[in-house]
Amino acid sequence: METYLLLAPVLIVLATVVAIYLGHSKPKDGLWFGVKLPIEVLEDERLLSLKREYRQSYALFAVMAAVAALPILWFGDTFSLGFIYVFLWLAGVMYTSTVPFKRIHYKAAKLKRDNDWFAPGTRKKVRVDIDIALMKGKLPLSPYWFVLPALMSVPLIVISLKGGVGVLRLSGFASLVMTAVMFLLYLAFSRGKPRAHSRNALPNMAINAAAARLWSILWLALALFEAVNAFVAYNVLSKGYSGDPGLWFGGIFMVSLVPLIGIYVVHQHIKELEYRYGDTDGSTYPADGDALWRHGLSYYNPKDKSVFVPKRVGIGSTVNMATRAGRMFYYGTLAVVAAIIIPIAMMVVRADTSPPKLIIQDEQNVIIEDSMYPLRFALEDVLELTLEDDMPSGFRQNGIATSEYARGDFKLTELGAAKLYVFKGNAPYILIKLPDRYVVYNEKDPAATAVLFSQLKALTAG
Repeated sequence: METYLLLAPVLIVLATVVAIYLGHSKPKDGLWFGVKLPIEVLEDERLLSLKREYRQSYALFAVMAAVAALPILWFGDTFSLGFIYVFLWLAGVMYTSTVPFKRIHYKAAKLKRDNDWFAPGTRKKVRVDIDIALMKGKLPLSPYWFVLPALMSVPLIVISLKGGVGVLRLSGFASLVMTAVMFLLYLAFSRGKPRAHSRNALPNMAINAAAARLWSILWLALALFEAVNAFVAYNVLSKGYSGDPGLWFGGIFMVSLVPLIGIYVVHQHIKELEYRYGDTDGSTYPADGDALWRHGLSYYNPKDKSVFVPKRVGIGSTVNMATRAGRMFYYGTLAVVAAIIIPIAMMVVRADTSPPKLIIQDEQNVIIEDSMYPLRFALEDVLELTLEDDMPSGFRQNGIATSEYARGDFKLTELGAAKLYVFKGNAPYILIKLPDRYVVYNEKDPAATAVLFSQLKALTAG
């Protein structure tokens, strides 16, 4: 059920993002698509054509983003996978939402340069020769870096051959094969025939060099990702979760999604290099204040010491990425968000894949093993022990509650403080009264709960 509730923020974010960008389909104060234009050219048919293309692009973006959100419904009760997928979706939407704007921005900027739509006294030459020189000097990563993911596969080969069953024995070799595949892609993209990114030889050579570097980084990163993923997959499947269709579907889907996102990001970065440098002579290009706004969105002005400036497109403020404080704030914000989301994601994954286990130790103590809320108590402290058909009602204080399970500290309406380790809708429930709290526990299999209750009852009968 929670996976369906996750659709609400998804739809709100999508509607907000699309509304914001569609609001820029009309010129405002001579600013259109992040480009400053003279008032007298705003009715130019070429700009009006860009306006139609802009709106169509965001309509297509909205449809594709909505379709990409549909897998949330397929995760069923596997809340952890739905939770992780929502954040991947949000990150993808926030990144790709700027792509149509940037594409139209570069086309509008080219029209401005080609037609000399500059206000008197504002036109100047912006040098790109340093950027071009830096790009030309870029080289693909050394192929020897692929030794690292290959070596990472060796321990898994040993572990899977010793402890694996069936196809799991091939996990390490599968990881090694994926490293080989990524290495072949590295060779194809870094040493293949140069593409025609520009009609001018100098920027074309520079863009090809930068592209080869970016692709080499991507294929190495994916080789490392696949090596780590092989370890995770082996660990999950070897612990008996191979029968969970949600885990299978989610794992396959996300492992496919990460490479696709990486490929898309690199491709878009190369397209931005084409837009930015492809139409230049490799030395300079005419510009005005637009040159201080990269892609029409990001402010970059080394001469301005201000950290925050009003946005050129949209409302609010943005950071000056040419300042050290601005970069620290921008990347620091991303790091803080990651530091919050990643532990939460790990927590919900553990909760979904590692259910609590009640163990009777030496016929004297009870240990409830749980990754987040472990508990230990003596059987002699049990004041009352019953088997209930109805789940006690209450509210969560410090724990996890989904439509499938509830774990952690709860305040029960009729009983008070309690520790819950229950699968909802899987009666019966073992109710244990201790001096300071109640403990409610059951197994997913009702028969296993009944057997466990009989054991506890026999040990506390005296």
